[in-house]
Parts: sequence; structure tokens; C-alpha cells
Amino acid sequence: MTQYSPRYSDTGFALAQGRQLRHIDVILPEGAPRSSAQIVTDLFQAANDLLDEVQYRVRVCGLDMLSCDSAVARPRRLVIFLGDIHTRWQLDAKERARVNQVMRLADRSAFVGGAVFLLDALARGQDHDLAIHPNFLASAGECSLRQDKNGAATAISGSVHSAISGFAIPRMLLDIIATDCGRLAADGMAHYLGLDTGKRPIKSRIALNLEQKSAGDQLISQSLAVMQDHIEVPLSVAELAAALNVSTRCLQRRFTRHFDRSPLSVYRALRVERAHQLLTQTDIPIRQVAVATGFGSYQSLSQHIRETYGHSPDVIRRSAFRGVAPETMRPRRFRQSETTQVETRAM
Repeated sequence: MTQYSPRYSDTGFALAQGRQLRHIDVILPEGAPRSSAQIVTDLFQAANDLLDEVQYRVRVCGLDMLSCDSAVARPRRLVIFLGDIHTRWQLDAKERARVNQVMRLADRSAFVGGAVFLLDALARGQDHDLAIHPNFLASAGECSLRQDKNGAATAISGSVHSAISGFAIPRMLLDIIATDCGRLAADGMAHYLGLDTGKRPIKSRIALNLEQKSAGDQLISQSLAVMQDHIEVPLSVAELAAALNVSTRCLQRRFTRHFDRSPLSVYRALRVERAHQLLTQTDIPIRQVAVATGFGSYQSLSQHIRETYGHSPDVIRRSAFRGVAPETMRPRRFRQSETTQVETRAM
């Protein structure tokens, strides 16, 4: 992950094939602790893990180091100025020139807390509706800053995003991700990470990925929910279709259209994912893991775990308890371009 340094640091995320690269520059005020940027790096790391459209590369630096950036003209650049709720971020003449240059080269920018006053220093405050913390409302009124009419914790005004404080950063970043990947993907990610306040249950990573690929198809969403409720005793395709009040043929066609996979293949993937969670997060005996995920026997569980993660359940269990998480243990993503696997194999 990204670590803050006096100069410039960069995440080591490898660009996945077919994904667009977006550069994120997080700029901290002088004396700000490295922990200030952790929520930003963590959330974009989660986006890299969960979403397929964009790969985010996050860098963190202080304002005084901007001139040291040899890649300042990178395309698809978002710059985030990370202020606090106590201090107006002010600029001297040299810093003003640097910030002006950065904002000219970035296609989007974001301001948190007292960083909104940078817009006033650049004479750009009147151009945007901003999320302004109550601590700054009085002074903002004396400047050229204009508060969003709804007084919300976050605001979007053209290419400018803003948040009243660090606690509102997740919602602001989700708005940015929605701009890149679509609102459905951003909302699904929020549900998965527990960032929403609704009653909707948290999804598995696989279910989240599949819902995005189906563009919110309600039958797919309902199917995935029923599957996750029946992991230990899996339903047949006929039982699943009956629970959803559709024909078996309709259900098969819908899954094939969106994923080029059958409902049984997707169902099995959800069960393998749950088994992997039990192997890495609990000390439940492996044979009981097999029963709890509907595989019935160690042999059946081992076969499907090996196909997905490249290792036996025993190796995964030992590695998890040693704190080892090799890249080879990460499951393959479901992609529409993948060919359908043979479905005659027993569940």
C-alpha cells in the first residue's frame, strides 16, 4: 500500500489487463500525519480488488514536494487536497503557483475540510458549490466560497468534489468512483464495505462482481441472494427457479446471457468463496467446512478449492494461520469472456 514519505511515494499496484489507469495524488498540508491519507489509500485499494473497469494508483506527498513530480502531466489524474476541520489551508506565492499548475493538469480535483480555502486563494471559489464544514462557514462567507445549497457533507460541482471533513471522505470517494465506474458499481462497493446505512445485506465479492456485470438485473440479484441463503444445503436449478417464480429455462438463459455461465457454476463459485472464508478466518475442521458449504466430502471441497485458488484446503489453512497470503491464492474473477466450464460435474 501507499506510504507517506517526505518526497513522493507510489503504490505498487500492477495494471490489470483491459483496465483503465487513473492516477490519484493525495496532497497533505505541512505537518500532517501519514495516517491522514490512510482512508483514501484503503478505499482505492478496495476498489482495485472489487471493480474491473479502472485501476487506481495512489501517491501521497506534501505540497512542498509537488515540483519534484517528474510525471506531473500524467493523463486521467485526480488530485485530492486533504485538509482538516480546524485550520484554513493558506498558500504563499510559490505554493499558489504549484497548486495552479496541478489543477490545470488534473481532470478532476477534490478538497477536504480547510482545503476548500485553496479555491479562494486561486480565485476559483465563486465557480463551485462546495461542502463547507460549520467551523468555516463564517470565514467562507467573507471569502469567495459558495456553500452547496443543501448544506450536505459532500458536494459535486463540475469537476470539483468536496467533503466537509475526513469522516465524509468515503462518500466523496464513492462519488468519484461512480464517475469512473458507474453508480451501480459504487453503490455495490459501498454495500460490500459496510459504508451504507440501509438494511441490505452485505454481499460476497463474487456476488458484487456479478451484479455489476449484469447491470443490476433484478433476477440475477435475487438469484444471488437466494444462493447465499442456501450455502450449506444447495438448491437444484429447478428449486432455485421455483423460489424465484420463473422457469428453469428463463433462469438458465439469463445467467448465460450475462456471464456465459450456468446458475450451477455461479452457485458453486459462491460456495467455494464461503469455504475459503471459513478456511482462512476460522479453525473449523476442514471436513466440517466441506459440510457447511454443501460439498459433503473433503475430496469434493479440495477439488474445487484447488481449481479456484491453486492450493489444497490444508495449504490454505496453514498459510492463513501463518499470516501468509500469496498472490497465487487470489481467486480468478468472473469475466464474460471466459468460456463456460463443463457443467456435468457433480456439485
